[in-house]
Amino acid sequence: MALLEVLGLDQPAEALYFILVDNLPLTVAELARRTGIDHDAVAAAMVRLEDGGLVSRLPGSPASYTALPPEHALEVLLLARERDIQRVRALTERLTERHRDARRDRDSSSLIQVITGRDGVARCGQQLFNRAEKEIRGIDAPPYAEARDGARVNSAAVIEGRGVRSRFIHARDSLNTPGAMERVEVDIAAGEEVRFLPEAPMKLIIADDQAALIPLLATPQVLDACILVHPSALLDALSTLFESLWAQAQPYMPGRSGPVGEDEFVNDEERRIISMLAMGMPDESIARQLGIGYRTVQRRVQALLTRLGAASRFQAGVLAASRGWWRPDAEEQAAGEGRHAEARGPGR
Repeated sequence: MALLEVLGLDQPAEALYFILVDNLPLTVAELARRTGIDHDAVAAAMVRLEDGGLVSRLPGSPASYTALPPEHALEVLLLARERDIQRVRALTERLTERHRDARRDRDSSSLIQVITGRDGVARCGQQLFNRAEKEIRGIDAPPYAEARDGARVNSAAVIEGRGVRSRFIHARDSLNTPGAMERVEVDIAAGEEVRFLPEAPMKLIIADDQAALIPLLATPQVLDACILVHPSALLDALSTLFESLWAQAQPYMPGRSGPVGEDEFVNDEERRIISMLAMGMPDESIARQLGIGYRTVQRRVQALLTRLGAASRFQAGVLAASRGWWRPDAEEQAAGEGRHAEARGPGR
């Protein structure tokens, strides 16, 4: 692909322009010899370059061509292309309004679309992530959309670095699969906000309040059929449902090790156990996440309870934080939510 193709130059024209930038004026015949491009093709390309304001034809017989200063010539083309892009964007807005007006009075069935097939569902979910400009919200629960090549749809990987806020509610049961907590922590590190509920009512993805994706069946065994919901009362209801569940859900704060006493030591595994205890996760789930045996987890949990003098698992998390064994990242999460609220501005 030609580097200057975005400015309307094809490969031969670009090659000829680069030659002229590096050399004194050259004739069509000299350019043809240097580049190996057909003489007539060179002549036609020079006309295009001259019309575009990139080169100037000098008097003489035969005529020769010289490159004009790139900082001015290319800037003119860039400004022209930017004006074209602005006109296309304005046209897109007008066409979008016409599209909405044409469907406003149509049958309500136009407000939903059934997506079938594993590839179709995965592709639709990926498109929602890609098109989001402000915020992605969702409820994460198995089964998961997976494309034919085996790649799982992932929100954090798509929105990272784009300034798009991502909030996801996870069902606590979803942590029963090995490695689930590690994946969640990777998503959190990428900027995703995560909360947990004991149970999730459904899977859900909402992109910018413009579209939502939900399973066709209430309890699917395989995610091969979904409903794509367009702006409507149903989409408003799904948005309200998410916000209600988000307010009830428990934030997950991975935490970090804090300074402990001279005679105390808390390793990374113990820190993770404490954080999962604070979430109310059972020993079986903790064992799966850490990749160790169930009885080993039981022994380590009991040892932590004894060391802390805790009467309950939740109290262990509180006492560990108070003693500096574990510091939940609550302040960082609150600061992040404040930044997102400031970026959204009033009226939301």
